[in-house]
Amino acid sequence: MKMNDKDRPTLLLVYPANPLRKGFLSNRDTKYQPLSLGIIAALTPPHWKVKLIDENFRSFKYYPADLVGITAFSSTATRAYEIAQIYKKQGIPTVIGGIHASMMPEEALQFVDTVVVGEAESVWAKVISDFEAGHIQRLYRGELLEMIHSPKPRRDLFHPAYVFASIQTTRGCPFDCSFCSVSAFNGRKYRMRPIEEVLDELEEIPQNNVFFLDDNIVGITKEHQERAIELFRKIIERRIKKNWISQASINLADNSEVLKWAARSGCRMMFIGVESEIEDGLLESNKRINLKYGVSSYEKVFQKVNKYGIAVIAGFMFGWDSDTTHKIQQRVEYIRHSQADSIQTSIVTALPGTRLYKKLLDENRITLKNYPDDWQRYDYWELVHRLPLMSKQEFEAEMQRVYQRIYEPGFLRRKFYRSSWKLRSVITAYWSYMSNWNYRNMYIHDGKSMRNILINRPSFFRKKTTKRVI
Repeated sequence: MKMNDKDRPTLLLVYPANPLRKGFLSNRDTKYQPLSLGIIAALTPPHWKVKLIDENFRSFKYYPADLVGITAFSSTATRAYEIAQIYKKQGIPTVIGGIHASMMPEEALQFVDTVVVGEAESVWAKVISDFEAGHIQRLYRGELLEMIHSPKPRRDLFHPAYVFASIQTTRGCPFDCSFCSVSAFNGRKYRMRPIEEVLDELEEIPQNNVFFLDDNIVGITKEHQERAIELFRKIIERRIKKNWISQASINLADNSEVLKWAARSGCRMMFIGVESEIEDGLLESNKRINLKYGVSSYEKVFQKVNKYGIAVIAGFMFGWDSDTTHKIQQRVEYIRHSQADSIQTSIVTALPGTRLYKKLLDENRITLKNYPDDWQRYDYWELVHRLPLMSKQEFEAEMQRVYQRIYEPGFLRRKFYRSSWKLRSVITAYWSYMSNWNYRNMYIHDGKSMRNILINRPSFFRKKTTKRVI
């Protein structure tokens, strides 16, 4: 007998947003689907009713439920705890997972009933069965499973306004950068999902634009590269026509076949974490692969990636211990002369679970530690620790000059025209151009909405839609 909706237990899944910041997150082109919650929904037995509230698109309003599941980054943990408390007061069990709760389970247990540490695929069935039996536990620890027969996320629950669909083909990172908690959460083993499973899911995605969430889609070994080539070739063989972006390390340009087939399969842009143009910053960040290749290799890598029509988003960080006003100014000049098509700037942020956080905590240099309220400020937009060579006021003043120089409108237009010539694709160059404008909108709050900003775009595009660009 089919169960009526009113008789089915309800699982409410919540994707909180950080209410502290505006700008970048107000642009729907830069929002990415909550893939983890889609997977949790897929793992939930069919006799459950599943509802997803996504604060990327609308603020949370109370929704009746039998069980509430929340995921959070450090920057959204404050909001996650706030929502969890609403249900705890009603006696409704709350479960939290995700990277922040996995790194800070004792803290999370002060605000929720249950914490899932690590990847949830191996334990979610037990969470549900324990809840149904009336003895849900306080703590569950997930295992790092191989990515075989990975559940397809419930994409019907995602908000239809997402411009980019999200999909994952690998997990884990063999590197151990001091500021990154990926290896602590997903492990350092590079786990590859079967290609046919990836393609089956990719065919079901309705969006034309896709973000491969992999931390390094081409990996670091020859085997990883061959697997990436096979994935890209089979996207073409199956005639899956998507524009896509992803992330890779500086070794992306080692194999020309990787770049050739990535471009042919629809790759528009690739993010590369540069972090610093001098060895001091790379040593602090333990960015060993960049040290291995050397800072002098950056521009050669960018040029080679561009040769295949793929734009480069280069990520630079500010707020290293070695930073001074002079070094920051030098970094800005390096960036302005760089061949990278788009520039992401971020502030060094010590996230829980990282070696950087432990180091700064041991040295009593964390300045924003009124937890959990201060977690919402751990979003790479604000300095949360004390620098040895600059005061916070000096650093903040310098960063305003950084943003004005890197995202100056005339400079972005010149970069667009240069990218058009290098990439031999006005469309791909426009993707990188709009990526730069999105970053400008994030960092420079001068009262201009994206609609006003678009007035300044090159005349070639003034009569064309911009809905499907990053």
